[in-house]
Amino acid sequence: MGKVLVTGGNEHLGKYVVDALLEKGFKTAVLTTRTNNSDEREIEFFTGDLVENHGLKEAAANVEVIIHCASNPKNFNQTDIAGTRNLLNAVDRNSIKHFIYISIVGIDKSDYPYYQGKLEVENAIAKSDIPFTIARTTQFHDFVLNMIKTLDQSTDKDAITIPSGLRFQSIAVQEVAKMLVGIALKSPSGMRADFGGPEIFRFEEMVKTYLEVIQSDKKIQLEEPLDTRHQLFTTGINLCPDASFGKELWKGYLIAVLSAK
Repeated sequence: MGKVLVTGGNEHLGKYVVDALLEKGFKTAVLTTRTNNSDEREIEFFTGDLVENHGLKEAAANVEVIIHCASNPKNFNQTDIAGTRNLLNAVDRNSIKHFIYISIVGIDKSDYPYYQGKLEVENAIAKSDIPFTIARTTQFHDFVLNMIKTLDQSTDKDAITIPSGLRFQSIAVQEVAKMLVGIALKSPSGMRADFGGPEIFRFEEMVKTYLEVIQSDKKIQLEEPLDTRHQLFTTGINLCPDASFGKELWKGYLIAVLSAK
């Protein structure tokens, strides 16, 4: 296979995608707003900006596969929607064989603005004349852990107050990265089946496990979810019970991550 370009290759998911590509021996390029000059591996870095629409044609030249990981939930109209359109326009039609996009389970069932933005991106890719695969996954373990840490730091020392009714089917980001690289080895397949974590838990169960792992005797207090994003995770649209492919369990992830601190 020829060169693979990863957008957002210096970001959370993108870094693991780059690692997985290099492990497979792929010729790997990264589009980033900040070049990582300290990385001594055989990576071709391109400094560019999806929003400003510069450096994209140079990065996409002679590329056979693009794995599009760049995203910004706080500025999705510019980064995700407009930025992806800029990238699609910059794609080298003489070389491209596969455009791979990472998306989120349930975005077609919610009016949550960021999800609607991701859906618009999916539609733009599908309507382009570029062979593509779209892969929707559930939330990362890291996402849930960061949510718990934020709530833990914002409540009193004796208890942690969390929104009730939330459920997650979280998955390891490394497993998603390897899944994307696996897709790169195959022919474009359009909308791929959902890719979910190995377990479905109520949020309070996940918090209880977190407290056990950090050996905290804090009590868990429940409150009605008022935040729009929290309410989203009470609906169940973020779950795919029939598509459980991840292997790293929630407790094992917590032990590995928190014991390393």
